[in-house]
Amino acid sequence: MGQLTRETMKIGGHYNWKGQPDRLIYLGYNWSGNGYWHQFEKVDERGVVWCEVLDSDLEMIEETSTLV
Repeated sequence: MGQLTRETMKIGGHYNWKGQPDRLIYLGYNWSGNGYWHQFEKVDERGVVWCEVLDSDLEMIEETSTLV
C-alpha cells in the first residue's frame, strides 16, 4: 500500500504506528481545540482519543489487519 492520505484513510479502519505494537482505530479528521487532526483510539481503549496527528504525520502510520 502506498502513502496514506486524508482521502485514503477509512473511518473505523485499523492502523498502527510503523514498527509499534499498539493497534489503532481511525476516528476521522476532526476539529480538536486548535485545528483539524486525524484522530485515533486504541483497539483496547475504545471511546477515548488516544492520539491526534497532522497530514504530514500519516507517513509514519500504516494500515494493519492484525488487531493483536
